[in-house]
Amino acid sequence: MTDKRLRQLSELPETKFPFISLYLCINTPNLLEQTEKNRIFIKNSMQEAEARLQKEGNRENLISFRKDCEKILYYLENNLITKAQGIAIFACAGLGIFRIFYSIMPFDNSIAVNSIPHLRQLAYHFDENENALVVMIDRRFARIYNLEIGGFIFDEADMEHEVHKFHKQGGWAQMRYQRHIENQVLRHYKDVAKVATDLLDHNRYDNFIIIGQHNEIKNFQKQLPKRINAKIIHTDSLDMRENISSVLEKVIDDLKENESKKEQAIVKDLIEKAPILSTTGIQDSLKLVSEGRVDLLVLPQNKKQKGWKCNGCLYTEKDQKQAGCPYCGEAALETDLVEELIKFTLKNKGEVELINGKSAEELEHYGGVGVLVRY
Repeated sequence: MTDKRLRQLSELPETKFPFISLYLCINTPNLLEQTEKNRIFIKNSMQEAEARLQKEGNRENLISFRKDCEKILYYLENNLITKAQGIAIFACAGLGIFRIFYSIMPFDNSIAVNSIPHLRQLAYHFDENENALVVMIDRRFARIYNLEIGGFIFDEADMEHEVHKFHKQGGWAQMRYQRHIENQVLRHYKDVAKVATDLLDHNRYDNFIIIGQHNEIKNFQKQLPKRINAKIIHTDSLDMRENISSVLEKVIDDLKENESKKEQAIVKDLIEKAPILSTTGIQDSLKLVSEGRVDLLVLPQNKKQKGWKCNGCLYTEKDQKQAGCPYCGEAALETDLVEELIKFTLKNKGEVELINGKSAEELEHYGGVGVLVRY
């Protein structure tokens, strides 16, 4: 399910004002070096964009762009959340737009100044980093992480139960004391299971991950209803003393593995349903997307494809077969077809799946782009 903030960006009208889409990696092992790289990248990119706007001679656009640059630089200098790995900023003073997205995974540094927001990296980010409920558990302690779309942990809760240590005793006393300890552990598992079940029943989670030692995970799962066990995508062995960075690294690996399986299934479905319920190839896909008939757009995450868009009626095509638009005669301008496909699809309530690895290689044999259609 596409994040509503991403879809809202896709629904923004094409604008005559410069629209800035900025993606940055903001937290690496060598933070000072990365910060300096970002500073140089932003400075050079903004200077290049400003020179182009000055050459175009539109004073109103230049003022709008400069306002956005000032606001972006001020935010990065004074309000940056440093525990994030990536940040995406979308700004257009002419439309009154200034939106921030953070990520626990880094973005590739890029900036686009165009008439539309560039959404590819953000769409990929939301696709790869789905909501997840993570439970770390042992015999007496549990930690629950609530990962929201966008990658940030916005809720973290600890649960601890008093479980007495085992003391050596003899006969009936030892057996009674051991049963007492086992009952305390069981109550702990049941209480944590109830909290996890309530969260999974009343919130939209795409994934459920349990972390702990094998026997403890197994005993905890026995207290979960079947419908909740069915939502588990991974169980991982980690010590409760692991820091949050190690936990997140493991969770991200789990989500990537699960996403890879989903991508392979989607591409297989796309190929098998052609040509009735799906189609492949960029021009046919572009036509269906522009008609609002696409339920799911599938393309490789690093796909690049230039094309042409009419400056008047906004008709878009892969190849420019004549000097002007074939429909209204206006001039056609070069555009990024991948960004156009993504924006059109999201705007028309479709979903976007950006794929990698073997799935992307397989799709390239069929034109590198495919869509599942509604009708």
